[in-house]
This record gives sequence, C-alpha cells and structure tokens, in this order.
Amino acid sequence: MKINFHWNNEKAIDEVDLISHPHNKEQLLKLKASLEQEKTLLVTHPSNNRKQLIPISQIEAITSLGHLTKVLTIENEFFFLNNRLKELNYLEDNGLYQINQSTLINLKEIKLFQTEKHARLELITKTNQHYLVSRHYAKTIKERLLCTNN
Repeated sequence: MKINFHWNNEKAIDEVDLISHPHNKEQLLKLKASLEQEKTLLVTHPSNNRKQLIPISQIEAITSLGHLTKVLTIENEFFFLNNRLKELNYLEDNGLYQINQSTLINLKEIKLFQTEKHARLELITKTNQHYLVSRHYAKTIKERLLCTNN
C-alpha cells in the first residue's frame, strides 16, 4: 500500500483526513482504533503485589525510588513501576515531562505555577500537590505550560 502525505495549514490542528479506496476500509478502521486507544502503563499495586494497567492520562506524577519508581495517580493512589526514571522518557509523548532529577509530572494536571527563587518554578496540581522544577528544566516546562494553556 502506498501512503501519500499532504500538508494543509487550513486544517484544524487536531484533525487528519484519510482518503482511500473502499477496499482498504477494514485496515484503516483498525488503524483508527489503535490510534484512539488510550495508552496504559503496567504497574504493581503496593498492597498485594499484583500487576495492573493504568491509563497514562490518570497519572499525576512519577518519582524515582532508585531502581524503581512510584506512580501517583490523580485519585491519590500510588503504585510501583519496575523502571528507572531515565527509562521513562518515552512518556513525553503522553504529556509527562521531567521537572527535576527525581520527578516526571503530567502537565495536563497542573492547576497553576509560579516562579520561585534561583530560577525555579513551583507547580501546583489539581490535587493541590506541590512540586519544584529545577532551574535546568524550568524554561522548557514553563514554555510547555504556556503552550498548553493557549
């Protein structure tokens, strides 16, 4: 199957048109379903050690605990993930960004932010958790927050 791309500035940024022969309908419907499927993360429940899939959109923050990480959800539940923080940089595609050496945060869950001393940022989430962004990440995080709020 040959794929052609056409770019049009007049299209809405969250809209994609696919034009195809009716013979390809089944394949394109499968593609649509896989693109719309919510991404999940396999975590371990701390009380019973069972594995559980949680939607990435439900994650508020991920903090480093050495060789594993603690995942905090927007319902204030926490789970463990058997990965180091630096192995999770692929989560940027889902809105989770590193804010210091030990924390990734979901920028969609930020309620407000303010500048602190020494070029740092303080982030306050919708669940009223406070996080400090180190000066190394502050510029990038501030830019992303300003872009998502427009």
